[in-house]
Amino acid sequence: MSLKSAYKTSGEIFRQVSKMYQPGLLDQMKAIKNGEIVVVRGQYDHIETLLDTMKLPYELISPKEVASHNGGRVMFVNCSSYDCIDKKTKDTVKEFVNDGGRLVTTDWSLGFVLGIFPGKYKKIKDTAQEVVEVQCTTDLSRKLLGLNYAQCHPKWWLEGSSHIYEIKDGVVPIITSNEMEAKYGKPYVATGFTEGKGEAIHFISHLELQKTKLSTKEDKKGLETFLKNMKISKTAEMDDDLMVAELEAAYSTLNTLAYLCLPSALLNPTMKSVMLKSNIGGEKSKALIWKQ
Repeated sequence: MSLKSAYKTSGEIFRQVSKMYQPGLLDQMKAIKNGEIVVVRGQYDHIETLLDTMKLPYELISPKEVASHNGGRVMFVNCSSYDCIDKKTKDTVKEFVNDGGRLVTTDWSLGFVLGIFPGKYKKIKDTAQEVVEVQCTTDLSRKLLGLNYAQCHPKWWLEGSSHIYEIKDGVVPIITSNEMEAKYGKPYVATGFTEGKGEAIHFISHLELQKTKLSTKEDKKGLETFLKNMKISKTAEMDDDLMVAELEAAYSTLNTLAYLCLPSALLNPTMKSVMLKSNIGGEKSKALIWKQ
């Protein structure tokens, strides 16, 4: 079951929902400028595809360019293997986060976080490829997933060999799954921690979900049901053949991505305005971390 069409339709639904019910969110997204969002290429996840769907500007760099880049305001690190990280990259990312940046990593990029911030996580096992239902037990998780109607059953796709992990000192759960905990012993879908003036947030598996599952009668209902739940109207850009489960999966990750891109801190309410320095092209350059 492909979610490509679901992401396209959900992008239109997100814009309508935001315009009608949370215009401040849409205004902040429209204000995002080139250089604020940086995406590090990965082998598996493709966060840049979702940013394209949301029509948000970003700069795409390679892992080798991280050490010489200012990181912008938000740095997304796509799923990839990070067995060894050089000292310059470690120092650059530590400075980026400590000075107020937001680092967002997915799945195998847990190794990226562990290499730079040791002691925050411990990988314990890998998953099979499957889809698990997630719970919105905190205000932040409800804000990120954006599905606020009673019948919703948000789900998260686990890629084969996704990293199950324990959380350590200072790391807080954001999105959890009782189903994943029953199968693998740990419930953590998304977690995060603050470091200096900034924050780091990690997701198991990918933000670009590839599958969902039809667990309930509600899951198997169509586009009209989802639009009714979200209290908006159908437009010509929307795919009639989509089911609620597909739309919930796609919409929730797009909504999560939107909040990850905003200037307001998610975990640290005292995020300050700072200037980050880099040496790209041999010249000093600066990037503003936004103050809320």
